[in-house]
Amino acid sequence: MIPGPNGQRIKVQLLIWWILWAGVLGGLGVIYFTLSRGGPRPVTVLADLWINLAGFLPLFVSVVIRWLVLPRYTEPGRALVIFIVGLLLAEACGLLGIFLGGPYRDALFALGVLGIVQFVPPFAKRLFEPRGGGFFPNR
Repeated sequence: MIPGPNGQRIKVQLLIWWILWAGVLGGLGVIYFTLSRGGPRPVTVLADLWINLAGFLPLFVSVVIRWLVLPRYTEPGRALVIFIVGLLLAEACGLLGIFLGGPYRDALFALGVLGIVQFVPPFAKRLFEPRGGGFFPNR
């Protein structure tokens, strides 16, 4: 239970974080299961390998955002923007895997799902908790 007079408003804001997260994860799953029919195509040239593995770059940026950038934000509004950017970059890995992945389609989709799962929002609750001040904070 979140204490204070703004408890209901904070619960609604946290619900928004959960809805965004579930929507992106569910949307990626729906796209994968509706559009990725048939077997993956083989890699024919080395240049195709770089195109097929293009999804690793947004996934890497997403991981950096989640573990190095997002914990530094203390304001919920700004953290929500960074949260959405990181989610969409993780989803981009899965989408690039679905549409450009070739033989790595399923692996890039799975990595995209894992990238989205790392953004599961229980950490967002700390953004709304009161912070201590002074020499010994939170005492």
